[in-house]
Amino acid sequence: MHPKADGKAGHAKITVTGFDAARPSVVVEYVERNSTKGEVHLDIPKITFERPQTLAAAVRAGRDGIERLELRVKVDTETDERDALIKRTADERVDRTMLSAEQVSAVFANLAKLHAARLYRDALSYHDLGALRVTIGWEHESKPGTEIVSTLDSNGQPAPFPNIKALVPAGWKADVARAFQASDPLVQWDTPIPPPEANELLAKMSTFKEASVYKVGQSYLGKDIWAMDLMPPVEASHWSQAKQSTLKPTIVYSARQHANEVSSTSHVLRMAELLLRDPAYREKLNKVNVVIHPITNADGAQLAYDLQKINPTYMLHAGYLGSLGVDVTTAQWDPDPMYPESGIRPKIWRTWLPDIFLNPHGYPSHEWVQIFSEYAAWVRTRAVETRDYWSMRGWWMPGFAWLDDPRYPRHKDEQMKLLNMITEYAKQVPGTVALNERAYDRYKRYSFDFDSKNFKLDFTNGVLIYKSIKGARANPQSPDFMTRQPNVTIWDGVTEAPDETARGDWLKLVANAGLQWDKAILDYLVQGHHEIERKVDPFWHGVSLTVNRPRPPKPAKAGEGTTTEGSR
Repeated sequence: MHPKADGKAGHAKITVTGFDAARPSVVVEYVERNSTKGEVHLDIPKITFERPQTLAAAVRAGRDGIERLELRVKVDTETDERDALIKRTADERVDRTMLSAEQVSAVFANLAKLHAARLYRDALSYHDLGALRVTIGWEHESKPGTEIVSTLDSNGQPAPFPNIKALVPAGWKADVARAFQASDPLVQWDTPIPPPEANELLAKMSTFKEASVYKVGQSYLGKDIWAMDLMPPVEASHWSQAKQSTLKPTIVYSARQHANEVSSTSHVLRMAELLLRDPAYREKLNKVNVVIHPITNADGAQLAYDLQKINPTYMLHAGYLGSLGVDVTTAQWDPDPMYPESGIRPKIWRTWLPDIFLNPHGYPSHEWVQIFSEYAAWVRTRAVETRDYWSMRGWWMPGFAWLDDPRYPRHKDEQMKLLNMITEYAKQVPGTVALNERAYDRYKRYSFDFDSKNFKLDFTNGVLIYKSIKGARANPQSPDFMTRQPNVTIWDGVTEAPDETARGDWLKLVANAGLQWDKAILDYLVQGHHEIERKVDPFWHGVSLTVNRPRPPKPAKAGEGTTTEGSR
């Protein structure tokens, strides 16, 4: 990643990151009385294990938290049959796939002993949780004689809660920051923002009463990953995201999946700053809940930042992927993905059930392989004549998916309304318009006109947006949020800005284009007519109350505001 040095010998610096072993293991080294040394090694394989079922949570008046949590887990056998099974198949397969009640019970008993010896005290230890009681069954149905019970008493010590306030600089005060002029922004757009700087910005924002910052996970290499909820100040001691997202819409800004695409963090954090410091934008929090997740790929973001200090004009695709050289969203819907950060976006989605989930991206400011440059691009398919040339095309969207499903008849019209708002906002910034006109013209001349089979153009109101030619159907196995659960998330979207690697005036230009996208989609929800439906159903000695907000927004009736009470 160093710039070339003509006439000098080449050099390289190789840094190896990761763990000491390919998998968890237990290694016991020992010395016998006769001074003979030995070692016993046991790999700990990843086992097949069904998600436990919650049976009960016992609480007691006057006591905080849960006194006892009761779970049930399904295993394969009552006793440990490993010795017999390894005669029939490979040891590794037995260890990976077969689990007995005897093994699970032993885990709890041994962990209790370790806790008592002040070892691994944070394992299965949780704040405000008393005993953990697990019913271990080797039949699918719960029947007498097919289960045993193990209990882990509260004799551990939970790890301290992550505290973003520890990252607040000395002397920082939110009241002073709120009084700053718009010409003195909190979020700088001069250089790419690395994870430590993003975390410090979130820490500063956490001192505003509208902000709640919390740790959402950890990267493969152990970096903390944070998110922030923005809403009017909550005075209650307890509150519910489910209730908040039912009573008004929610939008998630989740940035920096490909971590060398630097501008997404910059404009998402600036959007958060506007919502905290600008009175007109702060008022929008009365209409919409906002979730800010500025860095998804923390390992890649740090690597790309370190590399741009050496050569700031390179594309730095080493930071594009996660620390194992695979995209950090790989297997994001799996219950236990290889990257721990892969599960963060689904975790945020399940927590908030947002109306819209945004995933802004970027691409090289200058190109990998330019057409007419006298060298060939890589082969994109098995047809060797199809080569993948890239040329800059300004700010654009690589896809605009929309729904065409009779079960969701209102989605298409609302999505087309959102599309028009995006293009209107994109054309409000002269710098973005000038960039796009120049880039679109160049792309048309040297790519589309030269090879229209492989290079395409698709404009909506003068903005390059590759809109799907056919609407999607709802599919619960889809990898994206909209088609997976369109009754919850009415749209999710991606952008592309030429920001690898942007800095100075160029970063300001492309980040401002992204900020317009952020504003457009927020205002779509702010201006939407969100009808709250309440239903009361009496039953014997009681009554049930159901609260629902249909999605997407319904057309407003004459005289109605943006949020109304519907049927009761």
